[in-house]
Amino acid sequence: MIFFRTCCVFLMFSLFSLMQSKAQELNDSIKEEAENLDQILSQYFEGQWFLAYQYKRLNHEETNQFRLKRGYITFKHKFNERFDVRFTQDITLDEEGDDAGNVEMRLKYCYLNINLGEFAFFHNPQFEIGMVHRPWIEFEQAINLYRVQGKMFLSKNSILGSADFGLTFSALLGGRINQQFINRTGTKQKGKYGSLSVGIYNGGGYHALEKNNSKTIEGRLTIRPLPKIIPGFKLSYHGIYGKGNTELNPDYIVNSGFISYESKHLVFTGQYYRGKGNMSGSFADSLGFAYKSKGFSLFGEYKIPKTRMTLFGRYDDFSVKNNKWLTNKTYIAGVGYYFYKNSKFILDVEHMDWDSRGMGTTVFYEAAIEIIF
Repeated sequence: MIFFRTCCVFLMFSLFSLMQSKAQELNDSIKEEAENLDQILSQYFEGQWFLAYQYKRLNHEETNQFRLKRGYITFKHKFNERFDVRFTQDITLDEEGDDAGNVEMRLKYCYLNINLGEFAFFHNPQFEIGMVHRPWIEFEQAINLYRVQGKMFLSKNSILGSADFGLTFSALLGGRINQQFINRTGTKQKGKYGSLSVGIYNGGGYHALEKNNSKTIEGRLTIRPLPKIIPGFKLSYHGIYGKGNTELNPDYIVNSGFISYESKHLVFTGQYYRGKGNMSGSFADSLGFAYKSKGFSLFGEYKIPKTRMTLFGRYDDFSVKNNKWLTNKTYIAGVGYYFYKNSKFILDVEHMDWDSRGMGTTVFYEAAIEIIF
């Protein structure tokens, strides 16, 4: 009898162990399939949303609201190793005209990407044709990950945009930086000696009709001078030559130098800009003579070790000759929490000094969330 009971207990224990093992195998299989599905879906579908609660004070006037600051839905398809396409919808809140208050959707990117074979010093060279990336904003936002807070310096001051109708050539220089550095910092700048991007565009941006026959040439060259000693250190030049998007064809010229550093816990950028006119042609007088402008911007992020917390700040100084209405200084400071990869919560304050135009200051207090999938 004792022997029989012992056999039963042993049999039940063996059966339980087998079931537990099979359950673990099933869980591992489901997890692996889910990861594979996530990888497959990411090749075809992506999203990015900026949601916020914002309090604004302009002198003695106050407003507060929950906002959809921006949303992007991207569909992609790869035909083969040479050709793929991208289609991105830009979702935003209409704040003007009869449709003010409506959530509207428009195209931001819609292009054919042609992957070229490796040649000379160029690694992963490719052409975008259609409604494409322009060379600068995508590059800067890959280092400054706080677009959820607000636009980058030159975009914020209406100098340029992120997308346009035209074509763009881009490539990494000298292959890829070592994978250990990429894994340690999470950098998106993977060229061993840097990267370049150059293109020709209508000039008015993805949300404007072409109002003249001129085209805009824009380019960026980034050099990583010490890839083995200081791999996070890069120097960039960005230039634009064209005409503003009006019938008067005001000059549109940009010269900008940019220094950046990325490490596991620290990100820093510094930018100096001089130029004339702007993308839309609004930086000009009634006769079409473009205003000269200049400025600089500093940005820093500190990722607190052994946590998902981060501190960030930015200072912008922008001035326009003979037009103080466009001159401003901006101070931004905030704290963030990365909850999934680059998805994050942030609390920030933005102080814009408009004293030069007699309007005092504008202050924003904000709680925002960026969701990336």
